[in-house]
Amino acid sequence: MLRPLTITAFLALGIVSAHAEDVTTQVAYSDLDLSRPADAKVLAARLQDAATSVCLKANPENVAKAALENCISVSVHMAMSRIESDMNEAVDGKLSNVRMAMRDL
Repeated sequence: MLRPLTITAFLALGIVSAHAEDVTTQVAYSDLDLSRPADAKVLAARLQDAATSVCLKANPENVAKAALENCISVSVHMAMSRIESDMNEAVDGKLSNVRMAMRDL
């Protein structure tokens, strides 16, 4: 049985606006076990809150509902891609250790 990965990382959400500086925030998730649905919901809420905050700061003059929703959607998608990449790297690192151990057998 595979044990859940424990990942210690901070995720920077960044939004670039044509009229604003880059705005970022950090979302911690090292305290969560993402294999548990309750913890996955906690991370989803954190990402949604962070994306909303970043988008409002990056685009203070353009808070039209459609623009804000698009900004939040893009931000969350970027964040999820980064989390997936971090997890893939962690798994690859562990599998690399297994491959090396297999050579020694």
